[in-house]
Amino acid sequence: MNRFLTRTVAAAAAITTLSVAAAGVASADPDNAQPGTPPAGKTASQIYATVGADAFAELTSNIATVYNAQTPAPTRVLASYDAVNPTTAAAQETIVTKPGCSITRPNGANAAISAITLNQKSTVDTNEFCIDWVRASRAKGAAPAEQNLTFYAQSRDAVSYAVIGNAYAPTTPLTTAQLKDIFECTVSDWSEVGGQAGEIHVYLPAASAATLTFFLQALGTNLTNVNAGCAGLPRVYTNQQNDGRSLNGDPQGIAPYTVTKWAAQGNGAPGIPDYRGGAHIGTVNTDAAPTIATTFGGRSYQVLNPAFTTGASASFGRLFFNAVRNDAPQELKDLFKAGGYLCQNQDAFLVPFGNTPLGNDTTQSRFCGQAS
Repeated sequence: MNRFLTRTVAAAAAITTLSVAAAGVASADPDNAQPGTPPAGKTASQIYATVGADAFAELTSNIATVYNAQTPAPTRVLASYDAVNPTTAAAQETIVTKPGCSITRPNGANAAISAITLNQKSTVDTNEFCIDWVRASRAKGAAPAEQNLTFYAQSRDAVSYAVIGNAYAPTTPLTTAQLKDIFECTVSDWSEVGGQAGEIHVYLPAASAATLTFFLQALGTNLTNVNAGCAGLPRVYTNQQNDGRSLNGDPQGIAPYTVTKWAAQGNGAPGIPDYRGGAHIGTVNTDAAPTIATTFGGRSYQVLNPAFTTGASASFGRLFFNAVRNDAPQELKDLFKAGGYLCQNQDAFLVPFGNTPLGNDTTQSRFCGQAS
């Protein structure tokens, strides 16, 4: 096993149990047959519900599956809802996270953080919030409402770009400056950045996707600049984040893509289909590969390559977080805090999904469950 993945875990028996459980099919929503509905037979007070980032939605659903299957059964079950309908891919539809909790399904971390800060409560149990925690693919922001949330660090990720084949995009790394020009639409042809002559087709996910805002920030730009530069151009298209199929096999296309999600799709991680659609992750500023192979539980997996997010490419690295209210029940905080349930079993949960575990050494600058 690679050095950065060598961790101390709770016990060999516990990891074996988790690994076996994780090998099954995890739900994308609590009920795959009826997406957007709460766990059957549970009251609002028997559910902890989460929405948010697409980037690690299936990972969280797998954690929920394993957690809910414990013996004895937990007091509350975990219910994780995808960023879009897992069956139809419909966005922003109405879902019911708990009995009495009808909300618009948030498509991404930004939308989910906005939703949790509304503090909506169940109409059948006014003691219960409709959203208990958020899958956040960005760090805590400066907005006043976000100061009422605690963000627990989960794992390392990176965001790069995806292209279909190498027919137009160059095989050599693109630079940050070149990517900025591409996504601001000031560069319009692949030949201008070392590729084959042909118009560049820019694919953008929903503005509510933190993956998009993070990627643009890494390029030194923002959605305002992108919208201004690309306004009215026929070569800008909409796609669902981290879904290579939505590039429609376009060899001239380019889209932001979460590296760990791409790896998880290739790993065949529990409950996550291979939606890469022929897309591969491009390199930025360096020849360092976005992913590397590691072995865990007798299997080989692709995980984020830490070297991909160092030096000139450091701005493309980020952390995943689980965000809860500051006054959330301690039982919920214990799932994500340092030394808690997730951190005790981080390798078993994270490696199949391409995530680089942070480890439990609290003397390091970053560690699992670090609160902010």
